Amino acid sequence: MKAQETKPQKPLISFIILVYRHFDGITRTLQSVFEQDYPQIEIIISDDGSDNYEEEIKPVKAYVDAHRTENIIRVVYNHLEENQGTVRNANSALRLVQGRYIKNLGADDTLAYPGALSRYVDFLEESGCLVCFSRLQGVDDDGKIIRNLASCADDYEPFRKMTPLEIRDRLFVRNFLPAPAWFARRELFEKYGYYPETARLIEDYPYWIYLCTEGVQFAFMDDVLVNYRLSGVSSAGFYSEAFMKDMYAIYDEWIFPYDKRYGVLQPVYNTMKRAGLNAYTDRAKWKKYSVRQKVEAWLKHGAFFAYIDYGNYRMKKKNEAQNGAR
Repeated sequence: MKAQETKPQKPLISFIILVYRHFDGITRTLQSVFEQDYPQIEIIISDDGSDNYEEEIKPVKAYVDAHRTENIIRVVYNHLEENQGTVRNANSALRLVQGRYIKNLGADDTLAYPGALSRYVDFLEESGCLVCFSRLQGVDDDGKIIRNLASCADDYEPFRKMTPLEIRDRLFVRNFLPAPAWFARRELFEKYGYYPETARLIEDYPYWIYLCTEGVQFAFMDDVLVNYRLSGVSSAGFYSEAFMKDMYAIYDEWIFPYDKRYGVLQPVYNTMKRAGLNAYTDRAKWKKYSVRQKVEAWLKHGAFFAYIDYGNYRMKKKNEAQNGAR
């Protein structure tokens, strides 16, 4: 009698959820993981030193115990004793993973459909790359889908043909790679290390630049696998003071010393880029500014403000047109 053949076991996926203080949306994230058809998943919930952690984590644990599915092999609760920022929280979680593959999301972001993780694995295996990016779509506070986000590329097709250094040069302009949409082999972090701790809140931007410099090839998937919960601030083209502080640090360490695209004119470009960062910083501080400070900011950065507002207007109209066409 012929022995019954058994299918090889699928490798484990480590799914990381980063939280800090606000745990409200984590059940939506967890439920989207519980709905996945992938057979082997571990979940690591990593908290960045929330002062209300013991109170907030109790209902989360109760929710996990009540709703976890059989494919959830392991659940780890990681808590930093002191608030250290998103980057160090992410690195702390990465040191705990046991899976061959890694996916992370912030609390309140969700996987777009039950086959998302399986799709990630299949695509990454087909590509032969260490890391890939899917598309994502925004979801506002009213549940409306926002398909065009300022931080995301309009079209992944050109990037499939670019070398890592060509992608790096594009990253020097802005971070067009959507952090919530990446998926990687654990081997990526074993070979190239964890996130650079240049910044406190932005873990992905300098890491993508570093990987491109090292010649790591990215794969791009034309499929929406992540629903990104919009905060209302970043989606409108404005950023916090803490975010802008990180951006200055990233530009000073990872971009300005290495960006040589304009040759002898590079210092001029760098000066203009720094003026743009200053304009975004003024916008971040706008509510704190006096009338005099606002006038001074307009005199210095009026052209940049107009450019920012025009870009936001175009993005809004593009989304309205798409939503109206559906």
